[in-house]
Amino acid sequence: MGKSSKYPSYSGGAVSINGTPVAKVTKKNNLVTSDYYMPETEKGLYDYSQESLLSSLPEINVFSKATQNDINTQVNAYKNRALQDINNTYNPMIDNLKNDIASRFGNFNNSVFMDNLNSIESNRALAMSDLAQDVEAKRNELYDNELANRYNYLNFLNNLRNQINNNILNYLNAAQSNSSSGNNYNQNAYNANSQNSDLFGTALNFASKKFM
Repeated sequence: MGKSSKYPSYSGGAVSINGTPVAKVTKKNNLVTSDYYMPETEKGLYDYSQESLLSSLPEINVFSKATQNDINTQVNAYKNRALQDINNTYNPMIDNLKNDIASRFGNFNNSVFMDNLNSIESNRALAMSDLAQDVEAKRNELYDNELANRYNYLNFLNNLRNQINNNILNYLNAAQSNSSSGNNYNQNAYNANSQNSDLFGTALNFASKKFM
């Protein structure tokens, strides 16, 4: 007696969330296809990350006029505050010196006044020289911070895109795993059915020979 079992067909696999399919594996014309159904919100994030990376990369090291003006404004504010601090430090010192010399000598035409004034102005000149270096360092710091923020932003966009891609692969792998489980089940059922058919056939043959 021939086998009545049918060779198992390909079993596709799918993954659903709240009843909505998100990934599916199918076979058509000997071609196995994996599909991922991207939600609109996720598609929006994916498209945004792609488009933002595309538009930002060519301009990553380019500073627009507006950006340069903003940095210059911050530098000037920093410089003006520092100048005000210097003046607030040294102007009272000069005023105190004038008052002291006037009370002691009645005029400023003396070596004591000139020596002390030169000392104060020398210290003020050193402070101004340090300020010039500080202003340049501040400018470099602002440009470095701007670049760091841009690279951090690009890194965020790239991580966002990679995370979405990883999620897609995980869902597709889950669908493929479900497909493999279905195929294994079909194959095991087919094998069990084949074995039962063989045993049944053997039993019939044995019985027919015994009672002949």
